[in-house]
Amino acid sequence: MKQRVANLCLIHLLVALAAACQGAGTNQHATTESATNSAARAEPTRADKPTADEIRQVLAAHDKALNEKNLDGVMNTFSTDANAVMLGTGSEERWMGPQEIRAAYTEIFKDYDPGTLQTDCASWKSGGGDDAGTMAWLAATCNAKDSLQGKTREYKLNVSGTVAKQNGQWRFVVLHMSNAVQGPVTQ
Repeated sequence: MKQRVANLCLIHLLVALAAACQGAGTNQHATTESATNSAARAEPTRADKPTADEIRQVLAAHDKALNEKNLDGVMNTFSTDANAVMLGTGSEERWMGPQEIRAAYTEIFKDYDPGTLQTDCASWKSGGGDDAGTMAWLAATCNAKDSLQGKTREYKLNVSGTVAKQNGQWRFVVLHMSNAVQGPVTQ
């Protein structure tokens, strides 16, 4: 479980790299509430659409905090909504709401040496955002590397996430990270 949690942290880093490489496309997602809110607003302009730079900023903040093992910094990248969720590979790897997500990261921080997280999401990535400028998504397959007690580990991660605007700032509402079944390679 600890290895999977560590892999989840690395996935966050991969998400940041994936977002850095992506262009902001359009992908209309509508729920009853968002459709109602959209109807109440003026017609969105192109400037309202989320940009890759905006998404990169939240991911960069997450990665910086993750590398530093700064729990408050990591949590600042997540929505405070009770329905925000982080998912891992296994069915038991599901954390919902700020309290559970905070507890998961507290454990994740135990599974790697600070300052050693490296990711490369060049193999595959995708992303987009809604026309209203309130939500964006991203997905990537990434190579990850870190160390634990000086021993280097390498593995592949699949990462997907959804960010939404909360109080004018992009924050994760869903983050899903899963590692390959084979597990990490220790060198």
